[in-house]
Amino acid sequence: MIEEFFGKHPSESPKAMPKQFMATYLFPTGLRKQLGRNADPKFLSALEGDRPRTGGLSPENRGRPARFPTADASGSVDFYSDSEQAASFLHGICVQYTRTKQTIEAAIDVIGSEFNGCDVRRLMGALSPLMAMAVGQSLFIDRGKFKLVLIDNASDTPFITADQPVVNLQAGYTRKPPEKFELFYPLSPKKAMLLLETSSQRGEFPLSGVSVNSYNMMMAKNSYEQIFSNSEEYLNSIKGAIRC
Repeated sequence: MIEEFFGKHPSESPKAMPKQFMATYLFPTGLRKQLGRNADPKFLSALEGDRPRTGGLSPENRGRPARFPTADASGSVDFYSDSEQAASFLHGICVQYTRTKQTIEAAIDVIGSEFNGCDVRRLMGALSPLMAMAVGQSLFIDRGKFKLVLIDNASDTPFITADQPVVNLQAGYTRKPPEKFELFYPLSPKKAMLLLETSSQRGEFPLSGVSVNSYNMMMAKNSYEQIFSNSEEYLNSIKGAIRC
């Protein structure tokens, strides 16, 4: 299945990447088989814990170089102009985008639930980080076509987040693959990040409560099971709007 996805790519790097990743991904399984049943159970458990389900990276720490924008940042996104930090950030944000149940289910809708007799859901532990690497690499190559924007929320309406913490602004509420890729990522109730095409004017104007609510509705409708807010009252209003 991985060969079907990546093997026909015209560039050599996307072809080599899955082979290198799978060699690492399958190493604990191969070593476990060689050790047999008499190996220390704690060692075997540690082996499984080291499996690179996110491409060998901790998603909680990845994508946060030294100058990654946070809720109390000054607003500088200078790190994006540094190749190494931009690569780290773009991969990290793509890990956050692809590892969720929502994205996995959407991918299965496109791929199908079965491939050559195999249950695709059982393959997503390997496919999800590979998708993050592929999308992150593509964004890195084309990073000159994108800009990173921090937006401040001065309204009384807080940004919310969800179990799909990064959403594509160009995606609809169906699982049809979008034609464009621009990302919205709330960092706190008062700050969010946008990865936009350079021609986009989003984020250039002060946000009203209506605009914040629009972002929140998009976040809620792209969620899988859970949404989060620091305001119980606002969270209940979002839940009511979704039901409608």
